[in-house]
Amino acid sequence: MTKFANVLIVDDNVHDLEFLTLAFKSHGEVNVSGEMKPVSALGRIRTEKPDVVILDIKMPDLDGFGVLSLLRGEGNMIPVVMCSGSALQKDVDRAYAGGCSGYVEKPSTLEDYRTMAGAIVEYWRRGELPRH
Repeated sequence: MTKFANVLIVDDNVHDLEFLTLAFKSHGEVNVSGEMKPVSALGRIRTEKPDVVILDIKMPDLDGFGVLSLLRGEGNMIPVVMCSGSALQKDVDRAYAGGCSGYVEKPSTLEDYRTMAGAIVEYWRRGELPRH
């Protein structure tokens, strides 16, 4: 089986970053890297050109909405899946209005993280993850 994607996970919480990384790596055909600093993540997205970005919303200095806005503002249409602890409809609406490809609420267990990662991998494999 070929590699699914190069995934960049952006989350300032070390535990969430670890769970997300383990979850995506459990699917075998995924290259995963992580970044805890949103500003550094922007540089990595521009230079490394990952296939998909998993982006937290609440981060210091620059939140996920800001990262998404900067990317879309410069014409970078990389698929971005927002992964947040917030299930508030206003946050979901704002993320989609900003051009995200998907929005998922952060799971509470490693098994749930694996399920979420598997769904993203499967959508990508089928070509169902929207590309803006």
